[in-house]
Amino acid sequence: MIAIKNPVSVPGSFLWEKAMRLLWLRNDLRLDDHAGWQALADYQGKTAAVYILPAHWQKTDAAGLHRLGAAKAAYLQQALADLSARLAPFPLTLLQGEPVELLLAWHQQQPFELVTHVAQAPEEAGWLARLCDAGVKVQTFEAQPLFEPEQVAPLLEKFPASFTGFRKKVEKFPAWSVPAPQAAADLGRLQAANCPLTTGFDWPAMPGAPVHPAWQGGETAAQGWLKHYLFERRALAHYKTSRNDLAGRYFSSHLSAALAWGCLSSRTVWHQILEYEQQWGSDEHSYWLRFELLWREYFHWSLRVHGSQLFATGGLTGKAGLGVFNPEYWQAWCEARTGWPMIDAGLKELMATGFCSNRLRQNLASCFIHELGLDWRLGARFFEQYLVDFDVASNWGNWAYIAGAGHDPRQGRRFNPHRQWRQYDPGLTHLHQWLPELGTVTLKQVEAHQRGERLLDYSAPLLPLEC
Repeated sequence: MIAIKNPVSVPGSFLWEKAMRLLWLRNDLRLDDHAGWQALADYQGKTAAVYILPAHWQKTDAAGLHRLGAAKAAYLQQALADLSARLAPFPLTLLQGEPVELLLAWHQQQPFELVTHVAQAPEEAGWLARLCDAGVKVQTFEAQPLFEPEQVAPLLEKFPASFTGFRKKVEKFPAWSVPAPQAAADLGRLQAANCPLTTGFDWPAMPGAPVHPAWQGGETAAQGWLKHYLFERRALAHYKTSRNDLAGRYFSSHLSAALAWGCLSSRTVWHQILEYEQQWGSDEHSYWLRFELLWREYFHWSLRVHGSQLFATGGLTGKAGLGVFNPEYWQAWCEARTGWPMIDAGLKELMATGFCSNRLRQNLASCFIHELGLDWRLGARFFEQYLVDFDVASNWGNWAYIAGAGHDPRQGRRFNPHRQWRQYDPGLTHLHQWLPELGTVTLKQVEAHQRGERLLDYSAPLLPLEC
């Protein structure tokens, strides 16, 4: 049995034995390896499960950004539909609005004890605190990390300043072994409670769903892709050498969306890699995928430690003046017309599909921060709107890293864009896919145009890329 961790209790205004138990799902949209479902299965009374789409995710801010791009919304809709189907006949309640207000309204009409996974970011922590202050009994569990809080506790008071320091700690000692994922709870005896609330559920316009099989939302598709990638295609055999490619079906694991929305647990992926290694042996490629999972883990616990500090202009460093707002540059960025064909191609892919490769993300961030001089936090929010695999800790942690506001010992990474494309897209495969109007241009022509020589029938660059 999976235990509920980190209980948070406040004096209640009713008899708890009369309350029902409510599971509030956020980015833990699965049945396997899920302590929340086990908590419902263990309960002797009425139970319910709810997903609340925060209304503010679709509200546009002063910079013209919101949090729910079309591809991201499509993935979430698929994930919820898949979870509903896997749960049937037990109902999954879908609500839209301000989460705390909805939960308090429900609690007033039908008292419950709330079960949900721990807060990953200050916004979520604020939600849980408000619920507790209002008299809701809240119990939390872990749904996203590899390690238990007890394992990480020795590092939290003096958290490693670099990923290397963290990695060496966790790879050196047996106590840091990743717990095995737990089997799905037996939900056959759940007693469903009716939700006393009704809200509309207004999805944004979604012109098309992603075609890559790894980017279909839901636990069913995620489990199928993981099996296919590891054991049928054995694409992990070239992971380290192909992971920096810009395009392709198998160049990377494409597991990030499933991990971000909790359609797969990181522990499930970790132990499936170990099973792969038992069958075909461990090598640099299988190690490197676990290495990337450790990066994700590092950013996760860093956000737990540093909280709102990460979202300040200086990030974890406290520096001031890391970027400004230039409306001309910002508008051009949002319309993918920077005049740098290689950057515009990446932006077009991101906005159309909700995805671009890790290498492209690094180059986009570097140009945004170090060439255009824009505030790195605006770039992080731009990614948050579009990325299907948006993960608050990884996204903000990586943007801060590139900006010199995070955990990078070098205090920032500035990539040479010409050198990057010579190495990772010398045949212009990615460029031709997303900017077909350029025709049969050469890499030298593109580089010359980006330096300001205007050799192409394409918009002039905002600034010449001299590097």
